[in-house]
Amino acid sequence: MSIASLRSLYERRQTLYEHQAWARTYLGLGDLDEVQLQKIDQVLAVAALEAAHPDDLIRTARIWRYGRRIIIPGSRRIADWARKAFDATEAAMAATIEAAIGRAALRQAIDWAYAPSPAASGSHLEWLKTPPQRQAPSTTEQTLEKIRALKALGVHNWALDSIALSKQQAYAAHVQMRRPSMTARIEQRRQIVEVVCFLHATLMELTDIALLQASRRSQELFRHAAERVFRSRARNNSATLEQAVRARAVLRDETKSWRERVLEARSLLDGIGDAGATSFASQVRRALAEDSRRVHAHLAGLQAIDFAGRPGDLAYEQWQAWMKLQAIGGREIPADFKRPSVGLAWSAIVTDLDPRSRYRAFEASTMMALRKSLRRGSVWVNHSIGHRSSQSMLLADAEWTRFKEQHYQILGLPAQASEFLAPILATMSVGVYALAEAVERGKVNIDTKGLVHLQAINALDEEIEPRKTREAVFKHIGHVQLPDLLMEVDAATHFSEALLARRPESGQELMAVYGALLAHGSDNDATGVGSMIPGLDPAHIAAAMRTIEFSGRLRRANERVSEYQNSLPIAALWGDGTKGSADMMAMDASRHLWTARVDPRRRTYAAGLYTHIRDRWGLFYDQPIVLNERQAGAAVEGVEQHNRSEDRIRISLLAVDTHGMTSVALALAKLLGFDLCPRLKALRERKLFVPRGWSVPESLERATVRRVSLKSIERGWDDLVRLVASIRAGKVSAVHAIHRLGSAAVGDPLHRAADHLGGLLRTLFLCDYMTINDFRRELLALLSRGESVHQLQRAIHGGQIAQDRGRRRQEMVAISGAHALLTNIVLAWNTSRMDSVVSRLRASGLPMEDDWLRRIGPAHFSHINFRGTYRFNLEKYGPLLVERRSGTAAL
Repeated sequence: MSIASLRSLYERRQTLYEHQAWARTYLGLGDLDEVQLQKIDQVLAVAALEAAHPDDLIRTARIWRYGRRIIIPGSRRIADWARKAFDATEAAMAATIEAAIGRAALRQAIDWAYAPSPAASGSHLEWLKTPPQRQAPSTTEQTLEKIRALKALGVHNWALDSIALSKQQAYAAHVQMRRPSMTARIEQRRQIVEVVCFLHATLMELTDIALLQASRRSQELFRHAAERVFRSRARNNSATLEQAVRARAVLRDETKSWRERVLEARSLLDGIGDAGATSFASQVRRALAEDSRRVHAHLAGLQAIDFAGRPGDLAYEQWQAWMKLQAIGGREIPADFKRPSVGLAWSAIVTDLDPRSRYRAFEASTMMALRKSLRRGSVWVNHSIGHRSSQSMLLADAEWTRFKEQHYQILGLPAQASEFLAPILATMSVGVYALAEAVERGKVNIDTKGLVHLQAINALDEEIEPRKTREAVFKHIGHVQLPDLLMEVDAATHFSEALLARRPESGQELMAVYGALLAHGSDNDATGVGSMIPGLDPAHIAAAMRTIEFSGRLRRANERVSEYQNSLPIAALWGDGTKGSADMMAMDASRHLWTARVDPRRRTYAAGLYTHIRDRWGLFYDQPIVLNERQAGAAVEGVEQHNRSEDRIRISLLAVDTHGMTSVALALAKLLGFDLCPRLKALRERKLFVPRGWSVPESLERATVRRVSLKSIERGWDDLVRLVASIRAGKVSAVHAIHRLGSAAVGDPLHRAADHLGGLLRTLFLCDYMTINDFRRELLALLSRGESVHQLQRAIHGGQIAQDRGRRRQEMVAISGAHALLTNIVLAWNTSRMDSVVSRLRASGLPMEDDWLRRIGPAHFSHINFRGTYRFNLEKYGPLLVERRSGTAAL
């Protein structure tokens, strides 16, 4: 029964104050004292070291006070604290920059940034902000030209390691999103910090781009050589067959004597030669060496990059030798020149008698070796982000030695590898004998070649009740317009506040945020979305698009919506929130987008969006990736980023497909505290890797490989834990760590330890996967939910990424984050409506079994109108979403 509305109840101000005082006493809330004020200043000072914007510190201050049951004051006072902490950090950064660069060099750098660029119609800042175009040698040369210009300025020598990279990228983003004339007008200290961070971060990002383009170019040259050899071998095979047919005809000619036939056939067969004696790979290497013009041009461009390497690394020694040859000049290797070793595969053609042939082969060998060493980290670039030295990606030696025990405790790992391996080996022993029993029962078959054949899992009975329940639920939900859906979820989660880092100040600004979200996350642009929202200028949408690109804002908005969807009662029927799946969706893109690759399934150019989906259907992480690359690093990175927060349900199991798994990824995931469970494509060819000397049942002998070395795991245990601790501390991402420990790192002790530990974990997983049907069914169900969400994602973004978008890293991250946020909003709205409809139908006496509801998901979109004119109901939702401009203070 309603007595009065809140507005009428609190028309008397004294009543409001009395009720607030009672609430304070009941909840045990207190005011901030001087000691606590000093503590919050310290907390904000630490948080400001990596904060991208003062608004990011406001949330930190609110959470800190909320956790200590201290009344949160007005937004203006918290904003003052945040600004004070941010300004102090900025002042320290300015002092660090001036000390590291020097006043004269600093002034020169600032003047150069605003000076006209001869390479473009504008300043150097505008020239540097121009993103790469399509993948081509000319684009690589443009990137290298920018790197040479920044190095000539001395940017690669700036010692800014004490400033967090995320902080540098955040300041650089301000310069990227604003015109140079506007940057020149801001306060001098902040202008210096922003421009210096922009120049330094741009050099590192351009270096990564150049190395990625160079890797693809070397791969392309190798592929072209292989195609030439394949065509040549086809022609040779045709000629050989023709000669053989003629020789056979001569041998069958009865009009000639046998001696004449033999001699004539021999002369025909002698013309075939020994072309088939050499291998295909060796012929490809020779063909690559013959493509000397393009190989030399490729290496010559890389001189703009300062490579460093481990002593004794073949690629680094070859690169140094090649640089010396360029200083000498000429296109031959002098007789007295000390040429480094090139490896067994290339030595045959590098030691050719012809000096020019030796030189061409040496260049080709250097190009391919450099690519491989960059991938495994034995060659690195200091002015880079993704290709730094391995030591710079790990916790420093002094820090690791001093705090090693604490890191072991944080990760929950024992100091000795044997303690970690003991329960794994014991469980694996039980699993192996369970698998042997399944073989005896005929559930698993291992043929004479050692191939494993697994019976197909039986599908659940197609019951009519779940289907009827789904139809009834969505019939009661009815149709909805996208604007109403957005505002309803925003009213429940305030994701627009997370996108702006504050409440919108007007309905116009709120609509601009929605327009920016749609322009980033759907197959439309600012102009297209502006034409769909009456009264909204596309320029306002474009400005809002730049605003929500700021570091972490889309991530925080996604977290709000995902946690809201996860908290609804009906979501508990779908899972406990501790499991998830991860997979990539290929989004069509222009062939002129330099990061685009050909999707092998759809045969179109596309960019990859990799999403993590909880068993309760919400997306909890997203990231853009490059197609046709291993996805294991992205899979581990998403779970690790999610699990870092202590106030969330941790993911303990992640289902992936074959592309999301490597042995190294299995090991790192386990050490980070969760299980990576792959659905393997060629399951029948998977072997059981066990330690050397292990005994297995006779029925499993043919499928067993004894190659796991426990000694290697024990020897590399400390380095392995140090790597995992570095990932947990944010020194290196799981993507970069797993990329460095890929197949190119074979022979590295750290790779060997991770690979052998991953082999044990894969055996343990296979035993469970092949013997426990419920476990296998659960993994397949998780992956199927991911595919259902992909259908929803394609409904939201059914077209192509525009040709001029996605070239910058921040823009591609924004596209991925906005697309994930729109997907989460639809899932959350559907879940909320399903929960209310089910409760209403049950109250009316209609039976709704939980088993039926478990088989109904929220990835439904046929009832949502994604197109048409967008009209936002500001009268209904505006008071909840727009900042109230009044003098009254809220508790």
